[in-house]
Amino acid sequence: MQIDDGDELSHDASRAGDDGPFTLEVESETFTVGVRREHPNTYDYDWVSGPNKNYGFSSTQQAAYRSVVDRAGSPSGFAPPTIDEHRESIRDFLRQVNPATGYIGD
Repeated sequence: MQIDDGDELSHDASRAGDDGPFTLEVESETFTVGVRREHPNTYDYDWVSGPNKNYGFSSTQQAAYRSVVDRAGSPSGFAPPTIDEHRESIRDFLRQVNPATGYIGD
């Protein structure tokens, strides 16, 4: 499934990990977004339209707790990121990429 910047599925819409990978177009770049089955709070972003094959990034949702008691009382799962949150992660990645090399840090 491809979701472009102008599509209806945006803002607070989310896709669960069981929905399988999906494609987002952000700033004229195409990314495939998938969740890791063994780590359901980790998302892999494959830069399909990028200049370097098999290049992209991963993002993991984590929580910080003030104490063990706070952690024990919290829900065990995270809500999946919204489509707009995925887009913002991709925009952050693209801002870091060197346009001459297509890599971060070069």
